[in-house]
Amino acid sequence: MYLVETITSGPFETNAYLIGKEGSLDMLLVDAPPGSYEIVPRSLGENSRVVALLITHSHFDHILDAGFFAQDGIPVFAHPDAVFGIEHPDTMDLMPQPADDFLPARVTNLISGGSRLHLAGLDIEVIEVPGHAPGSLAFSIPLASACFVGDVLFQQSIGRTDLPGGSFDTLAESIQTEIYSLPDDVIVYPGHGVTTTVGCEKRSNPYVRG
Repeated sequence: MYLVETITSGPFETNAYLIGKEGSLDMLLVDAPPGSYEIVPRSLGENSRVVALLITHSHFDHILDAGFFAQDGIPVFAHPDAVFGIEHPDTMDLMPQPADDFLPARVTNLISGGSRLHLAGLDIEVIEVPGHAPGSLAFSIPLASACFVGDVLFQQSIGRTDLPGGSFDTLAESIQTEIYSLPDDVIVYPGHGVTTTVGCEKRSNPYVRG
């Protein structure tokens, strides 16, 4: 049995996810939106701990609390093209206001498409999904029938492509080749909003059909 808890925080109601195996004290965290550092400890079970932070992409609403987790010694995993945005979020034009209370996070582990991770007792496949932001990644856990996609794909929608580094054609190709190639019953955990499934989006997503 696999456990997934959604933590939603920040000005854009960004989803972070705690993932673990039932009975294990070790948990993974996907993304670190503003405010998540205060919420995560309340969501962890007694004696549980976060053993790694996986970043889907470097937009500020997904990474602004990463430095607090990194300060606690939690390793941070991200694509090389996302490193600058994670380590220097104050330089990004996307931020709606100055972030006076953030700590820059140092990325400790570089990963890219095709990387395979074994963390918290979970086997994770790293999928490269460009088109929304430079260095965008999705994290597939096949035995849990789960894929954490950041802002690549949403229920009945897709990620924005009008931001720096975005491209609709590239994003559509990423979705078609990398996400829609997963089994239909895989649960898609997006960076905003509710979960969906690969099969549902292939059949009825108005932007990219399977």
